[in-house]
Amino acid sequence: MNFDSTLAESIGFKAYLFNNELPKFAVRSMLAGLFLTIITAFAAVAATAVEAEAPGFGKFVFAAIFATALYVMVVLGAELATGNMMFATYGSTTKRLGWLNGFVLVVVCTLFNLLGVLLTAYFITKSTAFEAVDPENFLAGLTNVKLAKDPWHLFLEGIFANIVVNIGILMAVQAGKDYTAKLLAIVLVIPAFAAMGYEHSIASFVIFSLSGYGIGPEHFEGFTLVNGLSNWLFVWLGNYVGGGLLMGGVYAWLNKGAAPKVRSN
Repeated sequence: MNFDSTLAESIGFKAYLFNNELPKFAVRSMLAGLFLTIITAFAAVAATAVEAEAPGFGKFVFAAIFATALYVMVVLGAELATGNMMFATYGSTTKRLGWLNGFVLVVVCTLFNLLGVLLTAYFITKSTAFEAVDPENFLAGLTNVKLAKDPWHLFLEGIFANIVVNIGILMAVQAGKDYTAKLLAIVLVIPAFAAMGYEHSIASFVIFSLSGYGIGPEHFEGFTLVNGLSNWLFVWLGNYVGGGLLMGGVYAWLNKGAAPKVRSN
């Protein structure tokens, strides 16, 4: 399937916003952090309840609910850094976007994703739903697992996570204005990385922020600024390889040149 015509429009719009309407690009990026944080918090609360009644099944509930965050972002036009890794690399490889411009676009998007996460997570943890959150709940378990991983596993699982995310995004882009098809494309694919425990840099922002504000760093071993930044950096680099080079770069190469003609008999 040729993605070039459908991706060109998205890349052009993102590049225009970033280069000419930066405040709008920044707000769209913050909205991605807002949407992801709200839905992740809901997923964590639901998974905690399920885990109490059916141990081992909480992660599947978390993954299923978490997947809807990407659908919301796609439909409402929010800018997610891990998706933009694919768009920017595809655009740069096809010469629609300069390499430096594309990289800076992703970095700026990441920073505003983080700002959206930090603001949303702070206020969510002051809500009634988080009054019962403690070091024994599902969210705390996710945080401990992330903190225990070494750099190699963070990098490797970051690659896999963003391959999965961008499979969902590419399928959603190809679905055009068929929003049911977009939903199915995303909710059938995205739970794979969430349930498998793969690492997504913006989701890590959310989980660390919710745990830090809602539970407290003192309840986790190794929950420090240095460890948090190190954890996030290796995941972000892995995400760039998976979503950018392996999805954006490979599909740019696959779609390079004219589409092959089929000989009719």
